Amino acid sequence: MAPKPKVSKPPSSKTHVDNSVGERRLRQIYDWLDNGNNKNALQEAGKVLKKQPDFLCVKVLKALALLRLGKEDECHELLEAVRKEVPIDDQTLQAMQICYRETQQPNKICEMYDAAAKKDPTNEEILTNLFMAHVRLGDYKQQQQTALRLYKVKPKNPYYFWAVMSVVMQAYHSDEKIARMVTLPLAERMVQKFIDEGKIEAEQEVQLYLLILEKQGKFQEALDVVEGPMGERLISYVTVPQKKASLYVKLNRWRDSIVISKSHLRENLDHWLSIKNYLTSAMNLMEKEEDLSSTEAEYVLWSRADASIPQIKEFLKLLMNEMKRRGKNVRGPYLAWLELYKMVHEKGQDADQVVGDIVELFVQYFRCFGDRSCCPLDLKQYLPMVSVQCRGDLIKGIWQIVGLEDGELPDTVYRMQQHISTILLSRHLGYHENLSSAEKLQLTTCFLRYFQHGMRFNIDPLPTDFLSNDPYVLLMAHLLLDVWMETQDTSRLLDVLLLLEHALLMSPSNFHFKLLLVKVYHLLGAGVAAHDVYETLDVKHMQLDSLGYVHCGAVQATGQYATASSLYDVTLRFFTVNYKDSVDYLSFTYKFGSFMKIEEFVEFRERLSNSMHYGLVTVERMLLDILHSTTHPQMLKVVSQMEIQSEKDKMDWRRFNDNRDMSAYICWDPPERQVNPEVTKKSRDSDVSFLRLRMLLLRGLGAAAELCNPDTLPPTDESNVNSGDVNNAGEPTVNGRSLLHQHPLLSLEKVTSELQSTFKSIQMEGLKLETSKIIGAPPPSRLFDYLETNSVQLQCELFSLISTFVKSNGDDKVDAKAFAEGGKRAITILQDSIHSSIKAVLEGKCVSLNTRRFVFERAVNLVEMVCLAALVCGIINNILEPSKQTSSKKTKKKQKPGASPEVIEAHKLFVSEVQTIATELHTALGNLRLRMSVEAFHSQMPLITANSIKDGPACRVPAVGTLPTIGPDDISALSTAMAQLVLSYENRKSKDKGYSVDVSAKLSESYEDSLQEIITILQQKMTYLDSTKL
Repeated sequence: MAPKPKVSKPPSSKTHVDNSVGERRLRQIYDWLDNGNNKNALQEAGKVLKKQPDFLCVKVLKALALLRLGKEDECHELLEAVRKEVPIDDQTLQAMQICYRETQQPNKICEMYDAAAKKDPTNEEILTNLFMAHVRLGDYKQQQQTALRLYKVKPKNPYYFWAVMSVVMQAYHSDEKIARMVTLPLAERMVQKFIDEGKIEAEQEVQLYLLILEKQGKFQEALDVVEGPMGERLISYVTVPQKKASLYVKLNRWRDSIVISKSHLRENLDHWLSIKNYLTSAMNLMEKEEDLSSTEAEYVLWSRADASIPQIKEFLKLLMNEMKRRGKNVRGPYLAWLELYKMVHEKGQDADQVVGDIVELFVQYFRCFGDRSCCPLDLKQYLPMVSVQCRGDLIKGIWQIVGLEDGELPDTVYRMQQHISTILLSRHLGYHENLSSAEKLQLTTCFLRYFQHGMRFNIDPLPTDFLSNDPYVLLMAHLLLDVWMETQDTSRLLDVLLLLEHALLMSPSNFHFKLLLVKVYHLLGAGVAAHDVYETLDVKHMQLDSLGYVHCGAVQATGQYATASSLYDVTLRFFTVNYKDSVDYLSFTYKFGSFMKIEEFVEFRERLSNSMHYGLVTVERMLLDILHSTTHPQMLKVVSQMEIQSEKDKMDWRRFNDNRDMSAYICWDPPERQVNPEVTKKSRDSDVSFLRLRMLLLRGLGAAAELCNPDTLPPTDESNVNSGDVNNAGEPTVNGRSLLHQHPLLSLEKVTSELQSTFKSIQMEGLKLETSKIIGAPPPSRLFDYLETNSVQLQCELFSLISTFVKSNGDDKVDAKAFAEGGKRAITILQDSIHSSIKAVLEGKCVSLNTRRFVFERAVNLVEMVCLAALVCGIINNILEPSKQTSSKKTKKKQKPGASPEVIEAHKLFVSEVQTIATELHTALGNLRLRMSVEAFHSQMPLITANSIKDGPACRVPAVGTLPTIGPDDISALSTAMAQLVLSYENRKSKDKGYSVDVSAKLSESYEDSLQEIITILQQKMTYLDSTKL
């Protein structure tokens, strides 16, 4: 929970009461509230009000104490009474503001300050607070009007420009055509008026004017401002030179752009943005074939507008010479050659002939920066330009720089880093793709030796440091994952776990190891082990949205309901707190005139508010609470606390933002095995489709639960319901009001129809679960197994069953046959899904570790189907019992007839069938638990066995050279190293039990814990079903 805001104490200089005793007691109330002692605050407020009943501030503080004690109704009543008094003192208004913020009523704050402003229209402080209240609501029109009122009361520039910025934000949220033709010109005229009157004072005002001009595409006018008298006010505007350069580019003034970029580079040779601007402008100027004649001064290289390849090359050589003269190697000039090569290459020209040999350009860069971790990342974007014929020459050239002979290990960290860069570049060029599985395992053996040797270069590292030899571990892990993808041999996944777990002991802060461990544990269906590692990542703030996808959905799919609930709570708390914090940030930006940040904050807030992950987490958290309710009254209470109304849950699915960070997993695979937009889009489409189905399930459950309230049941006389009147949304109406607000039955039927149509549309989209060979690919969507179990069809039948029952309940002509047939259809779907899954999945696939994740996901979906059927039994039973009791009472009044005996018997049969299915599933899960508990996991790790070392092929990297061949003399050294790896494991039970036994224990404990949670939920629903018997 976020800490409660402290109530501002009144300055001692201000006295709101005549009695000094009341002043002291008022301070005492503040102290009680700030210390969280709300009962004492309430008592003290009551004492003060007895003596001074008109003391408004004390009334508000009393309301605040009542609110924090959970007495919301009394709080609202007292606040409303104070609001009608229209207080205007700041102390009372601030206290009321805190109350309204804690009750999530920001609109009341606006109403409160608006009333106060009407009562005291010249009060600057009240108007300022009214403006900030509108900022919190995002009401830009009211912001504009309030700011202009403020300016009339106190003609200060900041208030006027608050109005201008409010107009700009109206343009931000309006149609582009209206913004360009109406809103933005209005903002420009408002600023121009101040310019004409000579009232421009602050730098922020000039920045806002530039923003308005650029939004209208008036780049020349913006440039005139920057270069004119007003530009002199941009004293702290550190990006003014870059702003000029960008405006030159937008205006196609290539000559000016070149000259200013050169001037920037003269000051900073490594300024990459200036290098890019220079090259782009020079290439465009060359295309225009302008007259290259120039004045005498332009022949000076630093001020000449280069318009030919020779001139560009001449300038790049000048940068290299200047760099050497200054005695400091920087990457920019070297990368500039590669960037020029890329631009020429993209224009379809022979870049080798025009610019130079690309291999030499790579070697030139590698010679200076091959020992830095940035080297592979810098060169990665240019590797696709290297032809297949030249790749061998490239790797050979940089390998010669490394200078390691056959069998030689690096003698310095400098050479080890060069060696790592070489291996990473060769992998990105695809050389590892051509290796067989055996060769990849042998190469892994070689990298293990390099890793062990590299430990000597890490002397007394800090726990927060990455070790210099860490990349060898990731390379080994990726090679082993390659082998697993090719052979589906799960021992390779266990090898990955061994390596990464051991590496984490020595490099505990390496998040790359942790992310890959989470992925591999989830591949094996080990949710507990994955969560243990995920917690060490210390994911927080924005990362909960960008990285949550790697764990949240997968951990629930393994049956870790409690863990998933905790993760969802943390994530939802972030989104809630972020929305509140972003509102405060917006207020500060206006107060300090940081207009350039306002759009950024608003965009950030909207991006998070429309986050796909936010939607998934919200719906899943609510469904967990509903589906896992242990009693029917608990379920009704849970639903009543949620705002599940179909008319409020209409979402524009196209607006969902995919905020996932797909670059989280570091990867040096070839481009075809990298995460690309197509992979991301397929994953997003699957998750959005899954979210749509889950949202409809949630709405359906909400409407069904609401039917349990007799007051909300539709009347038996449906003449009004079927009157034919509809609103603009196509919803039936009575007296102009949507019946969906009045009759949950209609809402349930509407949800059922939407669920059917959505299911059909998803089927038509043809989404398929594809086996990905991309290491950094997102986890497979839960959509596919969800559809495989026919869960959606079951939901439709169950919701239709409730509708059929409610329509017939209390009618003299009960259609018991339709109700019974609906129950049979639902039971058939449930039986078929569970029986086929027990036979094909729960009993047939548990032996292989490769299918454990699939087995757990199927078990979770099956148990959820039973939970859903049980809840429907409870809902029908809840509706049925009152009518049964009513029909059995003998009173003089005419009673509505209850359900027929046929319907009651059909319901009893339905409950009995669900119980039988639940028992079968419980037995199958028990058998699965027994089979998993007796199965041992043994890691076969060829990279450390004597035979694999002794008899394996020579350890070579293709096209790189010969790596050290491991001979018989090295076997003991490797055995010793792996023995240390085993003994270093913190949770070992004895030296005789190796490291693999501990990993096996982690997996076994995960499987046991997951099955325990799944079975517990099923048992609870079996007890729930027992309580639904009539």
